[in-house]
Amino acid sequence: MPACSDPASPAFVTFSGGFVASWMVVQRLLELEARGCRFTLECDGRFCVRPFELLTPDDVTFLRDHRDAARQVLEYSSQERIQ
Repeated sequence: MPACSDPASPAFVTFSGGFVASWMVVQRLLELEARGCRFTLECDGRFCVRPFELLTPDDVTFLRDHRDAARQVLEYSSQERIQ
């Protein structure tokens, strides 16, 4: 969960521990999760979204365009669940 967001820069959200992410990426990942998608981090630096059939063509394009940022958010999220 976000610790705070900077009103001067609404495009970003700051999580506990100081992790900063694009709100646009976080919001899309949350929307996908709400639709029933689940994310799996792969060892080779990729991530998978299942079931793939729930993704729209726009979702696929968005995730490809923001792959690195989405991976960072997913990695942060998985670390937070462990702690």
